[in-house]
Amino acid sequence: MTPTKNIVFMSILLLMVFFFFVQTSVHAKNNHAYFDTLQESLIKDGFDKNMIIKLYSNLKVYFETKKASGFLSHRESVLNYGQFSLPKNIRKSRKYMAKHKPDLLKAERTYGVNQEIITAIILIETRLGKILGGPSVLNMLSTLASLKDPDVRNMFWKKVSKSTDFTKKKFQNWAQRKSKWAYNELKAFLTYTAREKIDPVRINGSYAGAMGIAQFMPSNILAFAKDGNNDGRVDLFNHADAITSIASYLKHYGWHKGIPKKSAYDVIYHYNHSPQYVDAVLKVAALLESKT
Repeated sequence: MTPTKNIVFMSILLLMVFFFFVQTSVHAKNNHAYFDTLQESLIKDGFDKNMIIKLYSNLKVYFETKKASGFLSHRESVLNYGQFSLPKNIRKSRKYMAKHKPDLLKAERTYGVNQEIITAIILIETRLGKILGGPSVLNMLSTLASLKDPDVRNMFWKKVSKSTDFTKKKFQNWAQRKSKWAYNELKAFLTYTAREKIDPVRINGSYAGAMGIAQFMPSNILAFAKDGNNDGRVDLFNHADAITSIASYLKHYGWHKGIPKKSAYDVIYHYNHSPQYVDAVLKVAALLESKT
């Protein structure tokens, strides 16, 4: 390499190093502004200090302003649940049932939850496990949990106030309620990922923090998720584990073989507090049970 080329190369390298440290510094400053109080709370509640500091120093961990603001406009009732009962989706669901028949039958025998209901839930939640992307679960839950801090809450409000029909008072009430819920889910998420030796930074899910084929919230993973394939791990991105976990969840809330429709409705409502969602699950399941 000629001296001139060597100088150019070293200059580029130094610039790259400079921009890396600038980016890291900005990230650390932003995380300090948003997640400092949150980290203190997690450490106080028993999480390893070094682990928490290292986790929130990761460049992939940041405050999710845009996606978190979706909570202020999300309306379950406007979702198109009718799409799931279309013939093409029923055909795909029947193929799914054939492919995962052993796991579905095992769950049905063990928990009394018929395979059509389990399949209908997986269809509606993740298109039979095909759609598993979305924002970082860690980022979403950390962002919402950090709203407990009044300063963070005000910073967030300044960024979203012009794009929502919430009044400031309504937002404050919402943020205080949602931050408490998100903090408990965040603790469950960190507990679950530590137990299963999973990198929490790598898990994506819904804007609400639900994850995996079954779209379980972390607290429900700890309470109801099961190892369906007997590999010694609970992995909601594995079909056998997801199928078994859904059956476990529904049984806990009262599902049993031959359950009447009204009771079935009430049990599924625990899974998603939306009448439209419950109606869609029951309709898809009925179509799957039909021989035509």
